[in-house]
Amino acid sequence: MNPKNILVTGIGGFLGQHLSNYLYKKGFNIIGLGRINIKMPHAIKLYNLSLPNQKLTDILNEHKPDALIHCAGTSSVNNSVMHPYEDFKKNVEVCGFVLESIRNSSPKCKFIYLSSAAVYGNPTSLPINENAICQPISPYGYHKLLCEMLVEEYSNLFNVDSAVLRIFSAYGEGLRKQVIYDLCRKLTSDTESIEVYGNGSESRDFIHTVDICRAVELVINKDIKGTFNLASGEEISISMLIEGLKEFLKSTKHIKYIGKVRSGDPENWRADVTKLRLNGFKPQISFEQGLKGYCKWYLGGTHNE
Repeated sequence: MNPKNILVTGIGGFLGQHLSNYLYKKGFNIIGLGRINIKMPHAIKLYNLSLPNQKLTDILNEHKPDALIHCAGTSSVNNSVMHPYEDFKKNVEVCGFVLESIRNSSPKCKFIYLSSAAVYGNPTSLPINENAICQPISPYGYHKLLCEMLVEEYSNLFNVDSAVLRIFSAYGEGLRKQVIYDLCRKLTSDTESIEVYGNGSESRDFIHTVDICRAVELVINKDIKGTFNLASGEEISISMLIEGLKEFLKSTKHIKYIGKVRSGDPENWRADVTKLRLNGFKPQISFEQGLKGYCKWYLGGTHNE
């Protein structure tokens, strides 16, 4: 059986890089699309362009991908609050363009959309399952939800085979933004004390990039369809996260919680991951293991490259 052709949009981003390298090592043929300033295996075919771009039609016609993993788009809640229309264009317009391109040029291509737990907003109860009411509290969350609606539209009306993965708090070596990275920078700074948003009781459900890659591989190999939470199912408070980081970074800094919460940030998250588990997925990277590996990468200095 010939290896499957997988097209990855946003290959230059955090998840795009990890997914393409992981699936390449698993024997898939990878076609990458995005703004690329990193070294990739020579066997990976790269197209250095941003979407929307009509060249996508030619790429689909040439490679006839079995699946397209849509990693392109924004990833900052804070930026979406400051620039909501830009966030809309980069998420919703691009997602619609890719789906329309598949409909016209590659109708047998499976569309895998990497969504976000931001679609849920602040849930009324935990854990959150996929049937919970979506009430986004940020432009980013609304735009991810609009993208999910586009996926549903193209699936129901045009028979585009699809799967949606609602990723909670993704992290792993190479991530140079978001809460873990920001805290690492503060905990290794020259100051004796640092300020942290909230009061420490806020929580997240972290999922390591290796497990995200494994979940996507499962969706491809088992041709899984539908919408799924992708998380560990474990609630980690910000105070617990900080204590773990202080241990692995050997930091003795005093922590001052300022109470203020950034606009668009949820209070507490923990996912119900039963649905994806029933399809054969189980996270393998414990939070302690993943955090230790991340701190080792951070202290190695590669985050400054």
